[in-house]
Amino acid sequence: MTDMTPADAIKQDETSNRAPDPRKHYASPEDLLEDIDLNPAERSALLTQWKDEVDSQLAAEAEGMSASDPIRAEAEAKLAGEARRVNEALQAAKLADCA
Repeated sequence: MTDMTPADAIKQDETSNRAPDPRKHYASPEDLLEDIDLNPAERSALLTQWKDEVDSQLAAEAEGMSASDPIRAEAEAKLAGEARRVNEALQAAKLADCA
């Protein structure tokens, strides 16, 4: 078994007709942003996909949220933090594309 970089794993997903899953292959949005094995357009597309997934999960979490359920509140807070980090990484990627 060979060690595969996250960028290689993403590309393998694409060639296998699977939607690439950046959350599966990168530990953080910052790691994806800093991956030099991806071109700027790939980074932006993957961060946008990550953002859409987190936003969907946040919406679902908010719909089922109960004020009396601290575990759900903690999960929503974690997702909100992840969403903030993805948005910051996406903005940085867009700025880098413009430079």
